[in-house]
Amino acid sequence: MARIAIRNATARDAGRLVADGMAGTAMPPGETWAHRYGMWLHEMQLGHRLVMVAESDRRLIGLGQLIFSFAKGYEDVEAANGTDTAMIEMIRTRPDAPAALATQMLHEFEGFARRRRVRTLTFLVPMENNHALNQVKSWGFEEFRIMPEGARLLAFFRKQLA
Repeated sequence: MARIAIRNATARDAGRLVADGMAGTAMPPGETWAHRYGMWLHEMQLGHRLVMVAESDRRLIGLGQLIFSFAKGYEDVEAANGTDTAMIEMIRTRPDAPAALATQMLHEFEGFARRRRVRTLTFLVPMENNHALNQVKSWGFEEFRIMPEGARLLAFFRKQLA
C-alpha cells in the first residue's frame, strides 16, 4: 500500500465515503450519507466536531470523528463538554487498510485534542463489537458507563491525556 495521508475531511470527500466503502451501515429511511456528512462538516466549521479521513492510492481507507460538544438536545457532559472533555465517536478503517491505521488515527485525535486543551478523551463503542472493545482497552481507555440505545448497549470509555 502506498503512503497514507490522514487529514481533515472536506466537502469533496462526501461522495467518496460511499464509493470507497467507508460510509458504514444503511441510513434510516429518508436520510442519506451526503446529508449526514454535510451535517458533520457544518459542525466541524462551528468547532464542535473534527472529521478526519485517511487516504491512500486515491481511496479513502479510514474515517474518524472527534466531538468537542454535542448538538442541542444530545448533550452529555461526561462524554464531551465543549471545554476539557471530548469524545471519539468513531474510528473506522477498511478491511484492507494497514493494521496500525486505527492507532495512527487515534494518535492524530489525541494530538489535536491536546492542542485544544482537552484533558479527558472518551470513546463510544457498541457492546457487540468485541474487536473494538479490546482495541479501545489496549489504547488505555477504561470503561465508565454502559447505556442502552434501542435494542443494543453502548459502552463509554475514558482516558486522561497528559
